[in-house]
Amino acid sequence: MKKTILLIILFLLITSILYSETGIASWYVSDTPGALTANGEVYDETTYNAAHKTLPFGTIVEVKNIDNNKVTRVRINDRGPFVEGRIIDLTPYSAKEIDMYIKGIQEVELTIISTPEVPETKYLRLGETEWYTIQLGAFSNRQKVYDNYLKLWALGYYPHVELTQSSLLRLSIRWVEERQKEYTLGILKELGFISPLIKASLPPQ
Repeated sequence: MKKTILLIILFLLITSILYSETGIASWYVSDTPGALTANGEVYDETTYNAAHKTLPFGTIVEVKNIDNNKVTRVRINDRGPFVEGRIIDLTPYSAKEIDMYIKGIQEVELTIISTPEVPETKYLRLGETEWYTIQLGAFSNRQKVYDNYLKLWALGYYPHVELTQSSLLRLSIRWVEERQKEYTLGILKELGFISPLIKASLPPQ
């Protein structure tokens, strides 16, 4: 059993390196001086940061302009873009790095370079959010657990597997923020998890 879980972890580490996504990138600015990004940082258009819908905060992503092969590396610290068909919002600074600033939108390829062990968020230190663990169930089918683990990881969540006393594999998602809870429950419903168990938890340390 331990060997199986270790193999899952090893596979996920490899997957995080090889993961890629192709789609439309755009760039954005804040209308309000001092506005905060989704992870609690002050938005700064002169940084190599970006917004993505699901990748964990602190993830480093390589963005390649499909047309000219120019690349830049950005850190995910915000959520978006909220326009259908777009996969990432860059700061103007990083958009200029790959020559898409004037064009405004550009087809790009995203490749994950690294992911943090815990989500990077200023709210952890400020104590401004509540956190939850969502238990999805305990299963005897190891392949089902493995497949769902990979799906959840690909969506940017932090799945966790533990062995119960009855030799079942309990699958859960750790470190779900209050403001993401309803959205996450909707995603889980689409995956077939209709009635997950929600428990309050400590923030990641």
